[in-house]
Amino acid sequence: MSESYDPIVEETRALHKKFEELIEPHRSSLWGYCRYLTGSPWDGEDLFQETLLKAFATMAQIWHPLALKSYLFRIATNTRIDGLRKKKVSMDTYSELDSNDFHEETVDPLEMIEALEVLVQYLPQRQIAVFLLMEVYGFTASDVAGMVRMTEGSVYAALSRARANIRKHRNILPDQIHPEKIESNALLLDTLLQAMRSGDVDSILGMFEESIHNDAKPGFQEYSKREMLNGSFKHRGPVLHVSLELLWGRKVFVVLAETELGLVLHDIREFDFEDNRIVYHRGYYFCKELLLEAGITLGVPVQLQKAPNLDWREKNSF
Repeated sequence: MSESYDPIVEETRALHKKFEELIEPHRSSLWGYCRYLTGSPWDGEDLFQETLLKAFATMAQIWHPLALKSYLFRIATNTRIDGLRKKKVSMDTYSELDSNDFHEETVDPLEMIEALEVLVQYLPQRQIAVFLLMEVYGFTASDVAGMVRMTEGSVYAALSRARANIRKHRNILPDQIHPEKIESNALLLDTLLQAMRSGDVDSILGMFEESIHNDAKPGFQEYSKREMLNGSFKHRGPVLHVSLELLWGRKVFVVLAETELGLVLHDIREFDFEDNRIVYHRGYYFCKELLLEAGITLGVPVQLQKAPNLDWREKNSF
């Protein structure tokens, strides 16, 4: 079994490395788009990773010259819209508006992009997508029509309405947003925090359910305590400092590492509990864009070089 499996794994890794190199110029802009489209860095990270997964999986089906940026943004847009449709969120519709009847209006996209994190709850999804794609990321109405599954005239109408809605709601304060439900397992979180700070591996493992799912986004998965003991728990990196912080509406463990440059952001971790046991762990060790944004929010530099074989030092730009 392993003899036939290993070559596939190695070939897939080689292809994925080429894919990562190919999309590198568009990663930061795509992540920003996903963040503002969803209104949340957490949801944006999920959409970003799903977009990259779909893009890698579907490239083998492409037989024509590829406009890579449009390809990535189209997948992200359609994934978001399809996900909302499955949740029975109604999609907005628009009457045709000819480009000759379209009047430019003064809405500074760079000024408005921060407001979109608040406005995402007021604007219909396709208005947000059209505004971002045209005003912020520079796509034409023709490009956007294919991405959001609308006619070009409807795209102009959606953009006009988006601008009007942004002007209407632009003074809404960020604290009017209702934060996500804060984790209620305060005692369990504190117990876990103390064990992580003291490096008490036995206590940490004692809180794990045997069938724990370890999800180190993107792509690295372990599905039991045994797999973690034989895998990720064998790795011992630098000395770590752990704190429990409220970040973008969620209680998360912020992990800093001691380096020659001082303390730097190493990882962000979340845990789900059931019957006082940890059943799910998600970590963001490999998520460059989310960690860079978190570093800005938390006011700490990000560790740009870390094992295994991660080096973001020359690719740290937005």
